[in-house]
Amino acid sequence: MEDKLPEERPVQGPEQDPPQTPPEPAASSPADAFAAAPPWGQTSGEGGAEGVFPSSAELLGEEEAPGPRPFLARLLNRLGIHTGRRAIWLLDWIQVLGVAAFLAWLTMSFVVVRMRVPTGSMEPTIQTHSSFFVDKISFLWHQPQPGDIVVFWHDETSGERVRYVKRLIAVGGQTVQIKDCGRLSSEECGVYVNGQKLTGEAFDRPYYAQGKMGSDVWTVPEGHYFVLGDNSRNSLDGRFWGYVDVKDFIGEPFLRVWPLNQFGFMNGYFGTAR
Repeated sequence: MEDKLPEERPVQGPEQDPPQTPPEPAASSPADAFAAAPPWGQTSGEGGAEGVFPSSAELLGEEEAPGPRPFLARLLNRLGIHTGRRAIWLLDWIQVLGVAAFLAWLTMSFVVVRMRVPTGSMEPTIQTHSSFFVDKISFLWHQPQPGDIVVFWHDETSGERVRYVKRLIAVGGQTVQIKDCGRLSSEECGVYVNGQKLTGEAFDRPYYAQGKMGSDVWTVPEGHYFVLGDNSRNSLDGRFWGYVDVKDFIGEPFLRVWPLNQFGFMNGYFGTAR
């Protein structure tokens, strides 16, 4: 009878417990799930990632805003006043609107001004109730010329100071005379400066010898202008009250904005008719 040798078994390490399957989570109510959720502004899990949802501090503007800050925010910070996200956003808009308002004031005070014409003294060139912008800055380096439409300050008999728009006829040192188109032929009547009749598109209209000037020859004083309205029968102009001091000169119309069917440049600007 043969002896049986014991079977060889592989060498095993320390005994280990068999892997265990985690128990199934117990069912919970919606209230329990809400209570177990991470706080607002945080996420569950590892890694400490920033919250997906804004925190209450962010909603209240309490956190510091990234990036450069507007000047007003930096000024408040130097005074010891804290500025959060919402405050910086608000201060940024206030700064933008403030700069825009300042530039608008600067432009309307020193560059252009808008004017509305209440009468028909400049018809047909400028209709009643027309509105346009006046160029105030280009005359710092050149002077207006006869034939230009100009805007200036005029003192009414009531003491009120108003803006007038007329056509420049003559400047200081020149003589001016009106020969009435109601009594003379079209070839002879018109406006004469230094003895020469003014011609061209700017003066292609009838003129009438009215007011205290009549048909007299006037000499324009130095530092003054003589102006007339294009609608000579219905214009209160230099024939009635004399001359315009150059110090009262404002500028020249250059952009008509009303009526809309006449919108565009005017008064010789960019090649337009005078």
